Amino acid sequence: MPDPSAPDFLRIPSPTLVALDWRPYHFALQPYHYLVRAVHLLSMGTFFGGIALLDLRLMGWRGKLPLRPLADLVLPWLYATFGIAIATGLGLFFYDPVHVGSHAYFTLKLIFTALGIGNAALFRRTGYLASLTADMPMTAHPRIIGGVSLALWTGVVICACLNVEPAPRVLLR
Repeated sequence: MPDPSAPDFLRIPSPTLVALDWRPYHFALQPYHYLVRAVHLLSMGTFFGGIALLDLRLMGWRGKLPLRPLADLVLPWLYATFGIAIATGLGLFFYDPVHVGSHAYFTLKLIFTALGIGNAALFRRTGYLASLTADMPMTAHPRIIGGVSLALWTGVVICACLNVEPAPRVLLR
């Protein structure tokens, strides 16, 4: 029975999920599933920590710390951990697409991820270099981009957490 907590338009259609299910891949990954899951969680957590540091700095936290050295230190880790999280996430999705894709918040997690990437690309295109070279406090543009980014990636983590467990049931009547 479908979970009534997520709108139907956010769900990946069941026939699509069934078509993506390939049992030979499932059985090949089965002995390594928990290792892949652990790497996914560690890379996702490391990515979130790094992006939170960068976003908080853009929003004005630790304003005396120059942005360029922080960005030079954090960005290579963000690229690496994001790539690992995407690769292991795809591996976990294709391990059992029917089960994973039918989670109530899975599609919303994908939407937040796409918006987070889009937000980063927009910032990189419009204000990144100016923010790196600025010796003065951040203007409104990087502060807004940082806040939006932090909210979007927090949404990704929350959706991932909500997908792990079913909706809580009230034990007392």
